Amino acid sequence: MKTKKVELSDELIAEAKAYLETLPKTPEEVIENWARLGKQVAGDMTEREAMNFLLGNVDISMQAKK
Repeated sequence: MKTKKVELSDELIAEAKAYLETLPKTPEEVIENWARLGKQVAGDMTEREAMNFLLGNVDISMQAKK
């Protein structure tokens, strides 16, 4: 599996470390999980919905698939 290095903000790393306090994972594993989740959620949103979510203008709710 080919990997690439990315630059992450200090704020994002700090949030990942805070999140780790309840989980036995590394910051890198947490960020990978966030990326997978974001990719999945973004695939179900329009560009406008995604923008509004990132701006904090909307809340997300889930319902089980039928």
